[in-house]
Amino acid sequence: GHSAFNECTGLTSVTFPEGLTSIEEWAFFQCTGLTSVTFPEGLTSIEGGAFKGCTGLTSVTLPKGLNRLSKVLIDMKRVFAPNTKVEYWQ
Repeated sequence: GHSAFNECTGLTSVTFPEGLTSIEEWAFFQCTGLTSVTFPEGLTSIEGGAFKGCTGLTSVTLPKGLNRLSKVLIDMKRVFAPNTKVEYWQ
């Protein structure tokens, strides 16, 4: 949910389960220890600030459907830290 893991600096990796369709606002905000995130194929929405401030997260690969459906992804810097490289599944 909203701000669920906010500032959990000891959190290093997250693997989301299949069936998850949305990641709420600020869910992982300032989780500076986070270095790995695995998203399910069915994910359609990542809300604003979900991974903002996660400076340890230097690269992510997003599901193809997410780009098409999420309004927030127009401005990646609202979702991820500025140093995060964002790619899409082929």
